[in-house]
Amino acid sequence: MVVRARRLAASPRRLIRRPPRALPTPSPTASELRRLERDLHDAVQNELVAVIVKLSVLSQDPATPPALADELCALEAHAQTALNSVRDIARGIYPQVLADFGVERALRAQAARAPVDVSVRGSAPRTTDEAEAAVYFSCLEAIQNVAKHAGETASATIRLEHARGTLIARIEDDGRGFDPERTRRGAGLRNIYERVQAVGGSLTVTAGRGSGTKLAISLPWPAG
Repeated sequence: MVVRARRLAASPRRLIRRPPRALPTPSPTASELRRLERDLHDAVQNELVAVIVKLSVLSQDPATPPALADELCALEAHAQTALNSVRDIARGIYPQVLADFGVERALRAQAARAPVDVSVRGSAPRTTDEAEAAVYFSCLEAIQNVAKHAGETASATIRLEHARGTLIARIEDDGRGFDPERTRRGAGLRNIYERVQAVGGSLTVTAGRGSGTKLAISLPWPAG
């Protein structure tokens, strides 16, 4: 009884010392991604352009001492590099090709520069920004998972199937696979699940050691 009492007495201290469990961070919505892209374009990029123009004018001013002009040219080059980085980040947040042409064209563009061999088949009509962003970023996450875990020679196929207001996106690879019963779901699959669930869809994962991994994303796809 004494040992038992000591254990009970120690329990509250252990509970107090245990760090709180972090709450899951929801994935940003398509409208939030668009807002971030606009903010970067309208604010940060415009400010950097103004700085670059001012530095260029000062460096070419005949009244500017040569040594200072060289410094201004170097600063202009640094500012241009920063501007290029911001533009790359802005395009990555909500790619222009996705906004202009939809998920099929955007995925084909990504497949062309993916770190593994990726083919895109099928088509998808335009729909809401939220649905398109969910499928696009989920497929990108799946491609990253293939590159990280499927093996150096693995390849992947994305199939888009649209019928009766529903889109099914199937992402299949021929990599090493995994045992779902013994493998803990990683951050990549959790991110995909959260994105798809947020727009009323579902995710099915089929895998086995040596037989690759298959993801099936199904979600409402109303006419755009």
